[in-house]
Amino acid sequence: MIRNGFLLLLLLVLFSVFYFSLQDLLEFQKTSASYFLEYGLDETGSSNLVTSILLDYRLFDSLFEAGILLIAVSGIIWISKHEIEEKNAEFMIDKFKTPDLFVTFSRLVYPLMLAFGFYIIINGHVSPGGGFQGGAIVATAILILYYIDAEKETNIKLIVTIEKYLYLTILVIASLSFFTRGTFFTNIFDPGTFDTGTQSIYLIVLNVLVGFKVALGLWTIFTAFLKEGR
Repeated sequence: MIRNGFLLLLLLVLFSVFYFSLQDLLEFQKTSASYFLEYGLDETGSSNLVTSILLDYRLFDSLFEAGILLIAVSGIIWISKHEIEEKNAEFMIDKFKTPDLFVTFSRLVYPLMLAFGFYIIINGHVSPGGGFQGGAIVATAILILYYIDAEKETNIKLIVTIEKYLYLTILVIASLSFFTRGTFFTNIFDPGTFDTGTQSIYLIVLNVLVGFKVALGLWTIFTAFLKEGR
């Protein structure tokens, strides 16, 4: 009885903290939304305010999310290790049982999806999209290759190594603003000195790096699942 009462009291305290914190958050969202609308383009060089938030105002959060993906990939690789070294990761559907129409359609869709994914990545600062969204599309396009060629070989160790270096590169570029503007994790080009066109170079570079990192991470996860499924 005492234990149940203590748990109920704890839940009430947590609910109260959550309620008052939510009120502050809602008030902050009202003021921050107005600020982003008014100064987002001039301060970050991005007409897509979502990108200006993810790659500038709250870049630390994006770096943390990218790091979580890297940790998830490493964990999945470790869990799905086999005692016998696998030669290749083949798709679960046998190549000879896959309809020819499906294979032909995949060959047609593959370059279109790949091009669309790159478009989403590169234009993430001026239209909906960015590195995370475009990277997922590029990964999906790459995975179509398993339908087209069931014998496709994948070097997981190389992919994971490249992903790690990409993440380190993202961290380095995100930290360069400390030397150019005296603060970490923001656009390296001072909005008071450079125009939005120059500022967008920083956003494009980050979007491309994040896009490739996300694509490689998702590709690795899927390939690891294929090996585990065998």
